[in-house]
Amino acid sequence: MSFRYLSDDHFWFAFFHEAGHLLLHGESSIFLEGEGRLSTAEEEEANGFAANMLIPVEYRDELLKLPANGVVIMRFARRVGVSPGIVVGQLQKRGILRWNQLRNLKRQYAWTED
Repeated sequence: MSFRYLSDDHFWFAFFHEAGHLLLHGESSIFLEGEGRLSTAEEEEANGFAANMLIPVEYRDELLKLPANGVVIMRFARRVGVSPGIVVGQLQKRGILRWNQLRNLKRQYAWTED
């Protein structure tokens, strides 16, 4: 886990992706960045697990039809029970939104050295 990109969508996707590896592939599967020990199928499975944990399957069709409208996305996010940034991140990942669209809906984190 890391805070790469420092946004809520990346953090929670990475969290559930790694949890998916543990639950689906067991503790014996170890992946170190750059080592490439897991198969593409295992990575896709963990990605699917994370996507389904963030936005449940029953909302998938509706998610894929959302317009690039902040108010509509915020209403959808509230109904699903996630932050609007997670919805934006999922739409960006699927190519429905460009990477620079609605970034203001993502919650940004900052490292501090207190």
